[in-house]
Amino acid sequence: MAIKSVGFAGIGTMGSGMSRNLVKAGFSVFVYNRTRSKAEAVVSATVVDTPAELCRRAEVVLMCVSNDSSLRDILYGSSGMMPALTGKNILIDSSTTSVELTAEIAKKCAEKGAEFLDAPVTGGMKGAAEGTLLYMIGGKKKTFESCRNVLEAMGKLLVYCGPSTYGQRMKIALNLTQSMILESCLEGVVLGLKEGLPLGVIMETFDNSGAKSGVATAKLPGIVQRDFTPTFLLELMDKDLKLAASEISKFNLKLPVAAETIRILQECMDKGLAKEDWTAIAKLLEQENKAEISK
Repeated sequence: MAIKSVGFAGIGTMGSGMSRNLVKAGFSVFVYNRTRSKAEAVVSATVVDTPAELCRRAEVVLMCVSNDSSLRDILYGSSGMMPALTGKNILIDSSTTSVELTAEIAKKCAEKGAEFLDAPVTGGMKGAAEGTLLYMIGGKKKTFESCRNVLEAMGKLLVYCGPSTYGQRMKIALNLTQSMILESCLEGVVLGLKEGLPLGVIMETFDNSGAKSGVATAKLPGIVQRDFTPTFLLELMDKDLKLAASEISKFNLKLPVAAETIRILQECMDKGLAKEDWTAIAKLLEQENKAEISK
């Protein structure tokens, strides 16, 4: 039976565009946000007063919040979702949160007879607005297939990663990788600039060689234009890298480039860059080497 009603908790940078695309796709959409005005900005959606009400009004309930603490508040806080969940609900978490919390949620959903998917996303604010997100999905494949029409309203590519927690595992590995790639590209650019090479020459060469990367191609133009308007906060990338650090420690892995990248993000946090876009990692490199990546 086709899903007709969807609830959404967390109408922020990502959730705003995601919930609007659900409305455009023809679902009956119910939205909740701690700051009610953000929820009210989702035209044609019904604003509810509590997270619990989403479970009573919608078949599928999505969450997209910033961290473990915010997710726990939505689930277990005053009028939280968990007590209201029933076997009629499918809960989908599109936040990027810890593997441990994800496993806990899956277990509690099973105890309530509700289905659960961990389904973090990548694609940023632009992807959320345009409905072109990439989903990384963990949980029962049958549950994933039953929600395909909901997820396709917000994403262009749905990658089934495996059982519960595997979506989060993939997202953590992805954001660690993206951070390492961008940092390494920026270091190469700085070296080229110090060698006296024009920035345009460096970028053209990188973009037409084995050094080309999706994250660098997407992010370098903004850095060059000195536009660090947040589309994904540096403090959120730092949070994701701390999740990666936890997983690395769990498996006792020796990943030296990852360790240095995690340290660099923390240094950026210490220097007050938390509320800038995560591409502001370039600023630390520029300061240390007295070289600005700009035209």
